[in-house]
Amino acid sequence: MSQNPRVTVIMPIYNRAWMLEMVLDSLVNQIYKNLEIIIVDDGSTDNTAGIMKKYPQMIYLTRENAGAAAARNTGLEKATGEIIHFIDSDVICPPDLIEIHVKYHNQRDNYIVQSQLVRIVDLKDAYKEPFSMMHYSRSYFDGASVSVRKKYIDRIGGFDSKVLRHGWDDLEFGARLLKIGLKPKRLVEEGYVWHYEGDYKEENIRKFFKKRYKEGQLGVLFYRQNPTFAIKMMVMAWKPFFWLGKLMFKEEKILVPEFFDKIATMIREKKVPQAIARVRFNGYCFYLKGVEDKIKEDGYLLRKN
Repeated sequence: MSQNPRVTVIMPIYNRAWMLEMVLDSLVNQIYKNLEIIIVDDGSTDNTAGIMKKYPQMIYLTRENAGAAAARNTGLEKATGEIIHFIDSDVICPPDLIEIHVKYHNQRDNYIVQSQLVRIVDLKDAYKEPFSMMHYSRSYFDGASVSVRKKYIDRIGGFDSKVLRHGWDDLEFGARLLKIGLKPKRLVEEGYVWHYEGDYKEENIRKFFKKRYKEGQLGVLFYRQNPTFAIKMMVMAWKPFFWLGKLMFKEEKILVPEFFDKIATMIREKKVPQAIARVRFNGYCFYLKGVEDKIKEDGYLLRKN
């Protein structure tokens, strides 16, 4: 097994031209050089194609819009690397990111190597905001920055681009890898990336809450595909979660000017991690509503044979 394996980075992109150069420059500047970078444009309508002309060393693929899962599958069809590293187009990478991932793949063949995400709301904080345990996630497969050997991907097939095209597709993909014996290696205090969350103005926070509602609905579909107790707990498709959500959250107290003003004040006071945590925590109000509504709409959680 090569200690200098070829790595293919696959990045789906949709209408992020305004920050794309910063993202791509972070890949161009990687210390690790045995690298193939595949950019899959998922039907962008902005100037993504124009910006990509500045990066002839990258493989640029275009396709009709079908979601990140389908775009990743398109990239996999062209990938030649022994290791596949998925990175999202709102992620800025440190120069030693790929090198660190390869180090752990060389230690153990069946690792899923998962970066931690340092969430930022200002691109100026990339390369500056340090990792803290406040950013820690136990996710075993987050498509923002995660890598795995291609031979295992070949065994399980691609991402679910049909049912889960707008959420949970990366975790469903990861669940299949776990089933064949792969082990998650969550990086801590090294190999973390900066994930741009948006500017956290009221309009974008409301969009985030709507996205969380949709993720809740898709979480039910994820559980139906993988009806294990662990997945049920992960997607929170259980009545005690609904009861707890109603106890902890009141939608009418979140979607009010006072809430958005508080977030703006926290950001002005440089309490960005706390502001992000507050928004994400309150997002569970809408996520749980999405789960519960989907179950009510369909009339079942799991069909009985």
